[in-house]
Amino acid sequence: MAGYRLVWFQHLHKAAGTYVIRRAMANGETFWANHENGNPVENGSVIQLWKMSSEELSSFVDKCEKKGVTFVACEWGGPDFQTLSNDERVTLLTCLRHPIKRLVSNYNYDHYWMWTKASSYDEYLSEPHLHSSPEYYTQIFSRGESNLDKAKSNLELFDHVIIAEDGMEALNELGWSKESDTTHPTFGNSKRALILFAKFRWIRLFNYLRNVKFQPDVELKIEEKNRLDLELYNSLRR
Repeated sequence: MAGYRLVWFQHLHKAAGTYVIRRAMANGETFWANHENGNPVENGSVIQLWKMSSEELSSFVDKCEKKGVTFVACEWGGPDFQTLSNDERVTLLTCLRHPIKRLVSNYNYDHYWMWTKASSYDEYLSEPHLHSSPEYYTQIFSRGESNLDKAKSNLELFDHVIIAEDGMEALNELGWSKESDTTHPTFGNSKRALILFAKFRWIRLFNYLRNVKFQPDVELKIEEKNRLDLELYNSLRR
């Protein structure tokens, strides 16, 4: 395909990722035929792009080109960023948000949507999910390690690193001039309120309707637990 380009979006939970995906849709990017919020699906499961070898990843990009797919989201782990960067067909894109604000947003979202059994941040951080783990960004970009230097090195391979708090103007550089009004907020979803009502979660429903946002206890020292992520984020803002 002449002039083929594949936008590879490293989607980070609760960091404006769904907005980016909807913006790609609004501007005519072609997604994998069967996908979950941009993540390609095959045989009923999300394709584990982050576990692919360099050869497998290149083969996957070949498949995308044959199928005319121009946008892929990768949400559940960090793929071989060097292989993707070396491929001239691939444009690497990601969007970060202040790591503590992201974690707070993720906890409250999972709490009200009942996607976590944790009743506290301490329990939440101990769950076996990458997006609820300390040093989430560092682990994603160092591919499962807590290696700040490796995370920084891999982020330098990206064509576009957006900081959500600074705006989304960089998306215009991809030719995405059409706006998307899609947001993915924790509060204000009537379906969520009805589900809480149907499941007799009265206290949780009451808090949801009052937009109660739970914060981590000071004793948890959440900034200290995410020291590498904060350093990574601040280095990108500088």
